[in-house]
Amino acid sequence: MPGLEDSLRRPVRGMRDLTPEYYYALKRVEEALSKLAESFGYRRVETPAVEHFEVLAKKAGRDIVNEIYYFRDKAGRELGLRFDMTVPVARVLSYKLDEPKPVRWFYFTKVWRYDEPQHGRYREFYQFGVELVGSASPRADAEVLVLMAKAIEAVGIGDYVIRINDRRVADKALASLGIKPSEEVYRVLDKRGKVSEEELSSMLMGLGIDREKASELLSLISGAVPYAEAPEVISKYDEELAERHRAVVKALEAFGVLSRMAWDPSIVRGLDYYTGIVFEAFAGQYRLAVGGGGRYDDLIELYSGIKTPALGFAIGVERLMEAAGIEKAERPLDYYIYPVSSEAYGVAVEVAEALRAKGASAVVDLGEWGLREALERAAKTGVRHFVIIGKKELEKGVVKIRDMAKREEVEVELSRIKAGL
Repeated sequence: MPGLEDSLRRPVRGMRDLTPEYYYALKRVEEALSKLAESFGYRRVETPAVEHFEVLAKKAGRDIVNEIYYFRDKAGRELGLRFDMTVPVARVLSYKLDEPKPVRWFYFTKVWRYDEPQHGRYREFYQFGVELVGSASPRADAEVLVLMAKAIEAVGIGDYVIRINDRRVADKALASLGIKPSEEVYRVLDKRGKVSEEELSSMLMGLGIDREKASELLSLISGAVPYAEAPEVISKYDEELAERHRAVVKALEAFGVLSRMAWDPSIVRGLDYYTGIVFEAFAGQYRLAVGGGGRYDDLIELYSGIKTPALGFAIGVERLMEAAGIEKAERPLDYYIYPVSSEAYGVAVEVAEALRAKGASAVVDLGEWGLREALERAAKTGVRHFVIIGKKELEKGVVKIRDMAKREEVEVELSRIKAGL
C-alpha cells in the first residue's frame, strides 16, 4: 500500500516537528526563563490559541493583520490564531477588572504568524514574555527592561544590547521635521536594518514625504547613543519626557544593567498599540532582534473602556536559542532493565517500579532482542545504566548494574532496590 508523498509527511510550511533532542533543549530554556520571571513575582498565564478576529485586529496594525491565520468556524464566527500574547492578556484583563494592580503575568507559549519563513523566523513559534499592567511608573519601565536583560543572560548570552526609543519622542521628532506622525511612517521606519536605506527613502517618498525630508529623517534615526545620555537628547523635544527617562536611567543603574541599554531613534516597533517607551534586544552578531516590547497604555481601554497603563515584552524563543547556540539537549534514560528469561520479567517490573518511585526513568526490555543487541541499542541511545536480571542473579537475589559511561559492573541486592535504598 503506497504511503503519503514526501511533502505531506513533512510539517506544514513554516512549522517544525520538535523531536526529543530539540524539545528538551526548548524545555530547559523554558525552565530557566520561567524561574527568572517567577523570582520577580510574575505568575504564569495561558490563553486559548484561537481568538475572535475582531479582538486580534483591534489595534494590531495592517501588516500584522495580514499575517493573522484567519478562518471561520462552523457557526460562521470570524476567528484567528493569536499572533502574540499581549492582545489576549489585554482581553483577559478587560473583564477581570478586579485583578489587584499592578498585575505581573508571564507566558511561555506558541503563537502564529503567516509570515514568509526564513532564517530564525517560523510561522509557528514560541514566545516568552511578561506583561506588567496597572502601573504608569518609570520604575515599571525599568523593571521590564531589567527582566528582558536577565532573560537574555539566563540562556548564557553575555554580549547583547537593548535599544530603546519612545513613541512620544518619535512623534515630536517627526513633527520637528514637518512630518506628520502616522502608523504608516512608523511601519516604514520599522523596516530599518531589513531593507536598504535607498529602499527606506523610496518608501517614505511613497507616503508623500519629499526626498530632502526623507533624508533628514533617516539621518535623525541614525543617532544612537548610550541610554544614560538619552535624557539630554530627549530634552530637545520635551523636558517632561526627559525627566521620566532620567528616572528610568536611575532605576536601571540600581540594577547594574544600564551599560546594556542604548537610545536608538530608529526603534519604533511595528505594532500599532505602542504608546510610549519601545525597545528591541539584539544578541552578539545575531542579525535579527531576539525580542522587543514597549508601553501600550491605550490597548486595554479599547476592550474595557477603562484607561489602564501597561507594558511588556516578548522574546522569540527560537531566535534566542539560535543566538545562544542552543541546538539540542538529550535527556538520557537512567536505567534499561533486561530480564534474560520470562521468569525474570516480573522481577524486572518490580525493579523498574522501585526506581521510578525514586524519581528515576526506567525501561523494561520488551523481549524482542538478544542481550548483545539490547546492549548495543542502549549504548546508542545514551542509557546511563544497563540492568541485567538473569538466572544467576535471581538465585543470588541481586541485579547486575552496568555503568555505561565507566564500563563498570556492580551487583546490588534486590531487597535494597525494592526498599528504595
